[in-house]
Amino acid sequence: EGNFDWTWTQYTAYRIDEMSDADTLILSVFDNGDGRGLEQPALAEEKYTRGVIYKIDQKKMTVQQLWEVGKDLGHEYFSPVTGITKYMADKNSVVVFYSTAGLLGPSAGPNVKEEPAHPYLTEYRWGETKPAVELKINSVMGYQAFPISVEQAFTH
Repeated sequence: EGNFDWTWTQYTAYRIDEMSDADTLILSVFDNGDGRGLEQPALAEEKYTRGVIYKIDQKKMTVQQLWEVGKDLGHEYFSPVTGITKYMADKNSVVVFYSTAGLLGPSAGPNVKEEPAHPYLTEYRWGETKPAVELKINSVMGYQAFPISVEQAFTH
């Protein structure tokens, strides 16, 4: 299919238990995107990072890309180091943390706007590609974010 791409410099991959079964695995993956296609783009600002959901049929031995975000956001969200894509069953949503967006700053290339690191924390309703929540965290270095349930934290 034309909408399929493997992950490049992948950081996280989580099995979505609520949608997986013995034969089919549904995975959320954070695709840093560095070295996509085993090469670097001619211009650094062409690099991008994605949140991706894959369906793996273990019997048919096939992989299908069900969802992606980030490719259309371009270099502004490019996170060369770490990040997360995680399905949240309680909200039927996907959290994507572009943890090191802006990390490369002006060294990324002459056409890249000079700006300090600016991680983005986003949440997408299942199947949607426009974020329901988007937080830009200015002038800080992001590393990682893990969504948790406060209720579960206090009951376990």
